[in-house]
Amino acid sequence: MFLGQYTHSIDAKGRLIVPVRYRASLASGAFVTQGFDRNLLVYTMERFQKLAESTTILTTTDPEARAVRRVIFGGATEVQLDSSGRILIPPFLREYAKLDGETTIVGTGEYFELWNADGWLDELNDVMDPDINARRFTQFDLSAG
Repeated sequence: MFLGQYTHSIDAKGRLIVPVRYRASLASGAFVTQGFDRNLLVYTMERFQKLAESTTILTTTDPEARAVRRVIFGGATEVQLDSSGRILIPPFLREYAKLDGETTIVGTGEYFELWNADGWLDELNDVMDPDINARRFTQFDLSAG
C-alpha cells in the first residue's frame, strides 16, 4: 500500500527517485500513466493489469470509451527501477504533468501520484479544506467495522 507524501527532484534526464518504502512493490516494474488532474499515476504491474482487464468491457464503438482507453493506454509507459531506486519518466509524460524539478509523490493506497510542486499545492488546498471534506466524506461509509 502506498502511503504518505514525499518530495524529490526529477533530474534533467527525467529520472525520479522512488521513496524507499515504495520500492519493494515496484521490484517487478510499474506503469506510469496520465492522471486526471495534470498529474501522473504510478501503478504496480499487477494493479495496471487489473485496470487493463477492467477496460475490456468498454466497447470501441463508444467515443467516451475510446477516450478512456487513449488516456489510460496512450498515456502510459512501463518503467523499471534502476540500481539507484529511480524511474525514468519519458518526456511526453513530464510535459503533460509539468514535471521539471521538485516533484511531490503522494501515496493513494493502491497507486501513487506524481505532481509538480505548484499543482500539488493547489490540490492540497482543496484536500485540506474542512468544509469541502465535511460534504465530501458524507458520501462514504468509512467505518472500520
